[in-house]
Amino acid sequence: MLLSLELRDKIRDRIKSGVSINKISKELHLGKSTIYYYYKKIKGKKFIEPEFKLGNSRLEGEINGIFAGDGSQYYDKKRGSYEVNVHFGAKNYWYAVYVKKLFEGFFQKKFRLDFEYGSKFRLRTQSKKIFNYFQNYLSYDCHIKHCTVKLKDHCSSAFKIGFLKGMFDTDGCLKLVAKENRTRIFYSTTSEQLAFQIGRILTGLSIKNKVYTIDRSRRGEKTIFLVNIWKASTNRFIKTIKPFKALRAGSSVR
Repeated sequence: MLLSLELRDKIRDRIKSGVSINKISKELHLGKSTIYYYYKKIKGKKFIEPEFKLGNSRLEGEINGIFAGDGSQYYDKKRGSYEVNVHFGAKNYWYAVYVKKLFEGFFQKKFRLDFEYGSKFRLRTQSKKIFNYFQNYLSYDCHIKHCTVKLKDHCSSAFKIGFLKGMFDTDGCLKLVAKENRTRIFYSTTSEQLAFQIGRILTGLSIKNKVYTIDRSRRGEKTIFLVNIWKASTNRFIKTIKPFKALRAGSSVR
């Protein structure tokens, strides 16, 4: 589309003034693609989609386990923004740094790590491609992810091991119980299907476990499903899964 010099000058002036593409399009009665053409010439490409490939790998399993445990998504319809987040407590800064490196390496895109009110950290990025990525391996309702998330059937054995690592490093617990001379390992979730999936994966790896149900209906809270690793399998679990929590703690396993 050939535009007059006057119209092109108006477009450039508005872009340089920070006026949004949508607003310029409506004001000058021009298509967004036309405005974006001049936007790229002045400010460079507005957004570059990340490049990554599906491989059903252990690395992808860990990334999906982290997202299943502490991730969230938000779609802003008005702005057309697809936001992906992972949330961390204040004590987990070094794990947040580790996850940032992990995500940026795989997705080939920068993630922001912000310190937020309430002494928490949030890892975040905006990308429709990454937003949709997790549905390749996980099934969930993004509005109530924690109690609906579960693995899809086609995940490989390597993916499942990575998934367990991501899950236990987010919503799992690994602690030394001195009185019992043992390391206690368990995972808790409000997704019943996920809890029993984890139990079956662990059993397939010859890691003995049991799923317990904690009914909190009297308190008006969701039921918790706790996957507990048997004492006899703690060594095998750590050697097979290699959770960040165990490596970071550097404690001996009993």
